[in-house]
Amino acid sequence: MNRTLRIALPVAAAALLIGGAATQSALATSRTTPAAASHAGHASGLSAREAKNTKAALALLDITFNQHDPRKAAEKYISAETYIQHNPHFGNGRDAFIAGATAWVQQNPGTSLDFKRTVTQGDLVVVQGLSKLSAGDRGTVEVDTFRFDRHGKIVEHWDALQPVAETSANGNPQV
Repeated sequence: MNRTLRIALPVAAAALLIGGAATQSALATSRTTPAAASHAGHASGLSAREAKNTKAALALLDITFNQHDPRKAAEKYISAETYIQHNPHFGNGRDAFIAGATAWVQQNPGTSLDFKRTVTQGDLVVVQGLSKLSAGDRGTVEVDTFRFDRHGKIVEHWDALQPVAETSANGNPQV
């Protein structure tokens, strides 16, 4: 198992309360765009469904936090019937996502999210990125985990956030 999987999945599982171990088939690669994830997913041994889910997770985040259009993102990628939210600041349901994310981007018009890695296994997609409120912001490391239904819609979400520190005892970047 590569270093990224050894670190990313246990952290995501513990922080996001997702049980289960990673397998060799999980994807852990750097991503900067949803299109890159879709193209690279097929070359990395992902199933067609896993590649599609990875692309959808990245597109949801890109449209929401980079294009600042949460309604468009939610209507395309989040299930209208079931959306379980584990972030304590947002309610359950697609409409609650739209309301909360819309308020966020309106209050933080310079917000952006730079994708760093994805890990995909079965119906779960984990996206690690660097979120910034403005160009001068140090940023926050963000790990979003999405669970998809059999129709390719997001039905559950967890996230974990950690501000980027000014100094590091080990000299390694956080993301």
